[in-house]
Amino acid sequence: MGEDKYDKLNENESINDVKIQDYQDNKNDHQGDIYKTDSTGGLIKFMFWLFAICFSLAGVQFVYSIQFALGTPLFINKFKLTPSTTSIIQSTAGPISGFLVQPIIGVYSDTCKSKFGRRKPFIVFGSIFCIAGLILIAFSPLIGQALGDKESSELTSDHKIGLIIAIAGFWIMNLSVNVMQGPTRSLVSDLCPMDKQHLGNSMAVNVMGFASIIANIIGSFFASNENSYRDLFIIGAGFVACSVIPTIFVAKEKQLDSSVQSPKSPIDVFKKIGFAFRTIPKELAIISLVFFISWFGYSPFMVNNTTYFQKNVFPENANKGLEFGFYAQAALSAVSFLFSFFLSGLINLVGEKLVYSVSQAIAGACLILFLVFDHASPGLAIALTALVGINFCTFNAVPFAMMVKVIPSKDIGLYMGVLNSSAVVSQTISILTSGRVLAAKNQDTAWAMAYGGLFTILGVFLAWILPKSKGPELIIDENNNSDNNDNNKQSNETTPLLNN
Repeated sequence: MGEDKYDKLNENESINDVKIQDYQDNKNDHQGDIYKTDSTGGLIKFMFWLFAICFSLAGVQFVYSIQFALGTPLFINKFKLTPSTTSIIQSTAGPISGFLVQPIIGVYSDTCKSKFGRRKPFIVFGSIFCIAGLILIAFSPLIGQALGDKESSELTSDHKIGLIIAIAGFWIMNLSVNVMQGPTRSLVSDLCPMDKQHLGNSMAVNVMGFASIIANIIGSFFASNENSYRDLFIIGAGFVACSVIPTIFVAKEKQLDSSVQSPKSPIDVFKKIGFAFRTIPKELAIISLVFFISWFGYSPFMVNNTTYFQKNVFPENANKGLEFGFYAQAALSAVSFLFSFFLSGLINLVGEKLVYSVSQAIAGACLILFLVFDHASPGLAIALTALVGINFCTFNAVPFAMMVKVIPSKDIGLYMGVLNSSAVVSQTISILTSGRVLAAKNQDTAWAMAYGGLFTILGVFLAWILPKSKGPELIIDENNNSDNNDNNKQSNETTPLLNN
């Protein structure tokens, strides 16, 4: 890049804007012919490359799978908390971590000038601390007992040390897994061409489904073991360590130019995040609303499904219920995994709105049927759980692919955090309020899941307000026009807006 390029900037442009655009224009130069998918061999090569890029999300999903499959039973069975109290822990550690971490990490990673790339340093850093949190949770009961907890007591007060350690581990794990998740999602958006964004985000869900299947199959084998909680969280730590390796070695990020401006202080970061929230593009606001409702419906199911199998399906045998809960989650993950292969094609055939709406309808019906069949047979309960996987795949892929098409590419990390914030706020409110439903309905988890189902049905109708998809050429033109117009509006602001 010659210096004369920057001598020709007009009064409304900044070196920061142009340097980041250089990064975007040239980011794929080193990828060679990886994007040539016009032949079968080229397509296979691209899909394997994409799978490796997304693979650190396998570690993220493995963590989430064991957190929600084992976290609630751990607090109930080991530390003697009620389901409604446990819902408070689940609705704070994960969602609040995501709300705080992802936008902040998004801002820093957008302008990270590490020689290893913008996103990969955060993925590695997050994985190290995530592993530490998992190990702390794994040994929390043993540490508590060594420091005076009473193993056989039925009183929560006799497990307070182990409980405190487990909660601390949950916070460390959730903070760290969000450090991994946002940059990995941004990495997929960074490296995938615009016309392959749906394919890239479908692959992300594919990898997450693959990891969830593994987590739940392993969980079903360990469910009846005396130390199942310890063993599975340790396995999770190992899985996270392995999951980042393909991503780190295959994702060839280009170093951002040293002259690109980075936030000078945390205050600058929060100013930029606040600016992004205040001036959120209309299209992204609509996507975030639909994403919010989807997570609102899904979250009570996410934290209560395994407990449903323990309390409602196998009330006389908690270990058997936990085992079948893992089978059900594995079935959900398998459905999500398989559906991800067809999602992009279905969207091309009938459009995002119809696919999204139908997936919400299927999930909403299943969640309400958990209450209709309050003490369902194992087969029926597994079938209802599995069908929710269609919706899980859809709402974890479509909003991200649509987001990339309505925001400036240089701020993908920031707006990825904004979109995820809608999910974590939704999770917090949904899990807390479903906890009140549990308390009012004698801790019957079927009521909590049906409560979520009502909001999932609302998503059936809200899906139709999603913005209409645009072609790649139009998106590029609008982004360029948006950057120029927004520079006129903002002077020295570095977060661009879209014209709506």
